[in-house]
Amino acid sequence: MIFTLILLILVWTLPINGVPIYEQRSQSQLLKFIAAIIVVLGHQIIFYCSNVSQLLQAETGLGHLCVAFFLFMSGYGLLYGYLKNKNLSSHWLRKRILKLIIPALTAMTFYLFVKVYSGQTIDWTKITKYWFILNDNLPYGWYVSEIICLYIVFYVCYRWVNREYALTILTGSIILAMFVMGFLQMPIWYIQGLPCFIMGLFLARHNIKHQIKKSSRQYTRIMMTLLVVTYCILKHFAIIQHIIPELNRWRYMYATFFIVPPLFVIIIAYILMRLPICNKMLNRGGISMKSTLYKEGHY
Repeated sequence: MIFTLILLILVWTLPINGVPIYEQRSQSQLLKFIAAIIVVLGHQIIFYCSNVSQLLQAETGLGHLCVAFFLFMSGYGLLYGYLKNKNLSSHWLRKRILKLIIPALTAMTFYLFVKVYSGQTIDWTKITKYWFILNDNLPYGWYVSEIICLYIVFYVCYRWVNREYALTILTGSIILAMFVMGFLQMPIWYIQGLPCFIMGLFLARHNIKHQIKKSSRQYTRIMMTLLVVTYCILKHFAIIQHIIPELNRWRYMYATFFIVPPLFVIIIAYILMRLPICNKMLNRGGISMKSTLYKEGHY
């Protein structure tokens, strides 16, 4: 509830008119940094601090939503960078994959060292076979594997498919993968953030083709308030179950798994596009946004 209150305050205090996300690079980096902290803190509290209050668990249990935000920003950055720079060589793919694999392998090595030092048994055949894909080798390493797969599919579609149909085929491939993973009964967190990656792709294309329309009407804030309230109701399904006991708790919970992440991303994207400029604070020395905006083709 506290997080919902913060969202409502931001919706009603930030300007109605926004700017494209590509103009908010420093702000997006700040939000991703905060999201990374929330992911770590949330997992620590859920798995290792069972004695904390349910309120604190509920307020910090935003890990899957932060992952959805990361996927959204990845989709946005990938397509916006490509449409702006038209650069998609094999070096582009290799550079981005190495940026993921090297930290993942470093983390995996440190994690295995801790396991050996603490006297736990390690199946070394699984390490050479699965690397950081397996949770036993690196907890939550699945995210690295998934984002690498998304990079590869994006590269194939925009390198070898007609540009006019690339986004359609890319979107269809991701949706097909979601159905396959669901059929194979893979963990739900593999699936629930992928629609947000698609949302990032389409927003990037829209930002390239269209300017953000200016609005001075209060209905924008009212609409976002309704979205925040809806997010809160769906996120805290236990409260709804208590109010309406007839509602099947588990069916309701799993349905919200695929509704809450897109709602969350829409709300955070709205806030991101209206955060005040803070380049001097975040860039350490006031480096101009315009000089760094398209550096290395991020977006």
